[in-house]
Amino acid sequence: MAEILVDDNLNLAPVMLDQCSVGLFVLGVDDCIVNWNRWMVVATGIGVTDAVGHLLVDLFPELSGSVVEQAIDKALRQDQMTVLRATADTPLLSLRHHSGNYLNQMVIVKPLPDQVEKVLVQVFDQHEYPTVPIHSDSRTTSQLDTLTTRSILSSIADAVITTDINRRINYMNMVAEKLTGWRLKSARGLPLTQVFQAMDEGAVQLEETISRCLETGSPASGQRQELILVHKDGIGIAVEESVAPIRDEQKQIHGIVVVFRDVSQTRSLAAQVSWQASHDTLTGLVNRGSFDSRLDRLLRDAMESGRIHSMLYLDLDQFKIVNDTCGHVAGDELLRQIANSLSEHIRSGDTLARLGGDEFGVLLADCAEPVALRIANKMRQAIMDFRFIWDDRSYAIGVSIGVVAITAESERAEQVLSAADTACYAAKDGGRNQVHVYRSDTGEAAQRQGEMHWVARIHSALEEERFCLYVQPIVPIDRQTAHSGHYEVLIRMRDEEGKLVPPDKFIPAAERFGLMPRIDRWVVNQVFSLIEREHEMLVLGGYCFAINLSGGSVNDEDTLAYIGKKLDECRIPAGMISFEITETAAIANLSSASYFIRTLKQAGCQFSLDDFGSGLSSFAYLKNLPVDYLKIDGAFVRDLATDPIDRAMVQAINQIGQVMGLKTIAEFVENETVLTLLREIGVDFAQGYGIARPVPLTDQDGNLLLGK
Repeated sequence: MAEILVDDNLNLAPVMLDQCSVGLFVLGVDDCIVNWNRWMVVATGIGVTDAVGHLLVDLFPELSGSVVEQAIDKALRQDQMTVLRATADTPLLSLRHHSGNYLNQMVIVKPLPDQVEKVLVQVFDQHEYPTVPIHSDSRTTSQLDTLTTRSILSSIADAVITTDINRRINYMNMVAEKLTGWRLKSARGLPLTQVFQAMDEGAVQLEETISRCLETGSPASGQRQELILVHKDGIGIAVEESVAPIRDEQKQIHGIVVVFRDVSQTRSLAAQVSWQASHDTLTGLVNRGSFDSRLDRLLRDAMESGRIHSMLYLDLDQFKIVNDTCGHVAGDELLRQIANSLSEHIRSGDTLARLGGDEFGVLLADCAEPVALRIANKMRQAIMDFRFIWDDRSYAIGVSIGVVAITAESERAEQVLSAADTACYAAKDGGRNQVHVYRSDTGEAAQRQGEMHWVARIHSALEEERFCLYVQPIVPIDRQTAHSGHYEVLIRMRDEEGKLVPPDKFIPAAERFGLMPRIDRWVVNQVFSLIEREHEMLVLGGYCFAINLSGGSVNDEDTLAYIGKKLDECRIPAGMISFEITETAAIANLSSASYFIRTLKQAGCQFSLDDFGSGLSSFAYLKNLPVDYLKIDGAFVRDLATDPIDRAMVQAINQIGQVMGLKTIAEFVENETVLTLLREIGVDFAQGYGIARPVPLTDQDGNLLLGK
């Protein structure tokens, strides 16, 4: 009898078992039968339903304490495969040939590594196969017939090569022929290493494994190794191999069996999955997750070694204009080209990542602030010189960059990212297309800390209902009255002591940290609920309200859905509500703003473009926004009587509004002189302290004060 130790991964399905021309069944850890193929049904007369779920010894009592039972226990406990051979007089299992005689059986018992604590048992009739020697060693007469090798191959898809004690090949299956390029006829008798050639270090590794296996008799099957196999044509193939001894019942080693498989595709897929997990698929740059990991490593290095590193935070200027006017395909192509351009300005060993949207991050290892500043300015200049061509049109792009040092004093990754973001924000706030270096003792750091403080206060005010609403009238200039029924809704916050907090104190922080959609929805709910409660007074009285919406709300689908739902629930009449959005917020995401406006206009709402004239290319983008009113930026209105340039701007805005059929509203009208000039220019409406100051919309109990 010979014992072969083989490690293979095998997944069996009942349909596969039934198609085999040998007996196959699977046992669980409790020796209960899990699978039972058609061959076993014919040979034993025991049906599948009578076999599955029963103990093997219940079907074959003679197996109790037998070598078969021992082999099963060895497969479970020692992860070993055993080949058992019987004679016609002493069968291993009670199986009979169709002639009535016992089968001349060979039984192979092997573990299933991929299926926890399961054993595969194979049964063969040796009369059907001739026998051949498996080695040329004249000192032993042990033979393993062809069936033994083929029985192994019937259950695994791996390549298998067996050798004699002198490492000369005596068998190889078709898979091995394909992977090595050698046919069995040519390879038989050749040294294993001549046919199974490993490249470079793999050759030494393979030789050591085989020598250890032959010297100790210990299988290496539990220690699969990867190496590069050299095909006969010279092609390198990544394979995973294991080696085990072939021994007889006296434990004498007569050769080895090498089991290997092609893992090229697996390795390629693993590399692809690994790459995709750490890279941005659009630009090919490192993604946010991998960037954060590398930032953590630089932080640890700075703390341990005292070395100084740097981080750059880049935010593209004017990207959204290209994305909205040319489409997302153009936007994606722009990001790819920008990524390529930036890649040319980083050093070997540095990290360039896309952090999300149009934001990029750069980690500069062993880079003090002066060098980081030079690199940042080179990137800024490269982007400034870059021209994006799409549909025969050229677009200029800018970038704002924040620079922060990574030192032993840097507390954690979040603090570094926050500092870099703050510096980038300062660069944008300072006029865009700039580089700004973070200083913990400068104004923007203090401002950032102040904004973070306001975030907590805003959350508390929302939870404790400490927001309140004021209104300010918008009156027609040709009719001097402070009670036209048209009011802009203004929000105020009460602090913990009940004192009013003006919006310019908390709105910047709310916008910065994404709280404005929540605040805007609160305002919408308060106004709409008041209209529903005071329907007779407000609706029949001809009142209409202008509600300010932030850029975050205009780009938020949840806010759009919320407003639509509240319009229906509160039965708001068409024309009673207008929404004011700033020009800069609308231009920042033109397609979203246009969709938002068109959707709510269909529901009966009107729109005003607030602070008109303060943004870039105002007239060029106005035709893409279906608004009803233009609110002229108060910066032009305030000094209208003394500044001829402001007067020219107001005249231009009013004229373009009239041509497009829009009504114009002048903000910050503070005196009669300005009002008279606006009337001469032809502006339609006025709003400001010269008309009326804001007043509370309701009292603290929610009762309407307007008109009372």
